[in-house]
Amino acid sequence: MASGSAIAQELASAPFDEMIKNLLLAMVAAQNEANTSFIEGIKELADTIVEIKYKKKTDSGEEEKTISGNALAFGILPTMLQIQSGVIEVKMAITMERRTDFQVGVKAKAKFWFASVSVDAKYSNTYSYKAEASSYIRIQVAPAPPPQPLMKAIEKIAADNPPQIPA
Repeated sequence: MASGSAIAQELASAPFDEMIKNLLLAMVAAQNEANTSFIEGIKELADTIVEIKYKKKTDSGEEEKTISGNALAFGILPTMLQIQSGVIEVKMAITMERRTDFQVGVKAKAKFWFASVSVDAKYSNTYSYKAEASSYIRIQVAPAPPPQPLMKAIEKIAADNPPQIPA
């Protein structure tokens, strides 16, 4: 069996810092991609015209009316997602085994003036090494309100392009 110090040395040389760094960078990249998607959603909604058609009763019957404007002017916003918390878990198992078997057998026979001797020798040396590693990341994502400067920009777009309401 391998010594405890050999296993401790293997654990000490494991790239935990690299694994944790990569998991953290994955979380940051996910948040950045969510932010980029939110901004792209705002751009798309600013260029999207919404038309709402309805019928209005008049003295002479019904008249079709249309209210139109860009989606932001109607208060339609994409959902901004924010990573609220994250858990990074790294597991590693190292198993080392060293086994040495040595066996010697001697057989002797004597018969009158002649003697015969047979020797059986066996030697076995086994060394095995097994390493397992896994990483796990769990994040909690929740909707978040857009930042205040962005909301002011959205309000400006909506004010410059108000819905057109027929009289």
